[in-house]
Amino acid sequence: MLSVECSRAKTRNCGAGRRKGGQRNSDKLGWVMPARMKFRFFCVNVVLFALPWVPLGAAELVEKIVGRVNDRLITNSEFQRRIVAASHAPGAPTDTNQIKRDVLEDLIKEKLLEERARELSATATDEEVEAAVERVKRQYNLATDAEFDAALASSNMNREDLKKQVRQTIIIQKVIGRDVTSKLDISEDMLRTEYERQKDKLYRVPESARVYEIVLRFAPTDATAREKAAARLEEARAKLAAGTPFAELAKEYSQGNARDRGGDLGNVSKGELLPGLDAAVFGQPPQEYPAPALMPASIHLFRVTDRKPAGYRPFAEVSEDLKKRIGENLYDKRFGEFVEKLRREAYVKIYDAELEKLDKEKKAS
Repeated sequence: MLSVECSRAKTRNCGAGRRKGGQRNSDKLGWVMPARMKFRFFCVNVVLFALPWVPLGAAELVEKIVGRVNDRLITNSEFQRRIVAASHAPGAPTDTNQIKRDVLEDLIKEKLLEERARELSATATDEEVEAAVERVKRQYNLATDAEFDAALASSNMNREDLKKQVRQTIIIQKVIGRDVTSKLDISEDMLRTEYERQKDKLYRVPESARVYEIVLRFAPTDATAREKAAARLEEARAKLAAGTPFAELAKEYSQGNARDRGGDLGNVSKGELLPGLDAAVFGQPPQEYPAPALMPASIHLFRVTDRKPAGYRPFAEVSEDLKKRIGENLYDKRFGEFVEKLRREAYVKIYDAELEKLDKEKKAS
């Protein structure tokens, strides 16, 4: 089933996500909304209802109604389709009742938002719909109409089905944008408070330095080779003390990958190297030429420059990340409050006894 998923798309942009972008002729098409919503809107098939004035003897098609949200009905076929889709979703719960509770909650939210969209006369223009459909095609690398139609057919859809689904999603997105997102107020004080609270966890920068290396290797079980490597390294150290540049010695002696760069390993943060090497480079007191580090199969001589102490990324550098993090949490809170308000003001009736019990359990939790 092709789905229009309203998810966090941790960057929360279309295709951000985090979803299967770039996949040619995917079995499933999906369109990720920028709005971060906790439930999914699936394509709703046309359902025929038996009318009370159908004469006796005429063919009847009766659709079971499991719930009602104001004037909008939740049909059993709609509910069962969602159950199947939710059961096969990645990371789906194994508890059948949990799936039923979640699907019912999502359907109620959807109906509430559709009602709110009707109150606001929210619409989606043909241009908006076409632009969204083009994003779907680009997201899945569907270069031709034939590929696009084939991908739709694999989800039992056609272009009109997709446009209908996309149009409804855009309308819901506009409702959320008006009633929730536009009212999120993140002040400078909130950002700075969150920075102080989270900087040790999120923005700590370890001690770092520019590191150059001469490394000589030997077989771990060959004591003679180890002694020769150590003697050769002492020879390089003597030349270094006599004034030969470290880079020249690295090119002459080193057996490491950075040999042709004069042993330059670039900027290295504390904790990046193996423990024995890390201890040599960042040991105390700091030294430009620490004592050689002997490892099981190699011996290392370092030059350490441009040391920078541990600290934190500056507030100005991380303010946008903070805004995003706070916005996500605040959005979840405000969206939940918004939907709860809509439900309090709406007429919601669950006709199926089992689902009514599950709905009460959900509200009580």
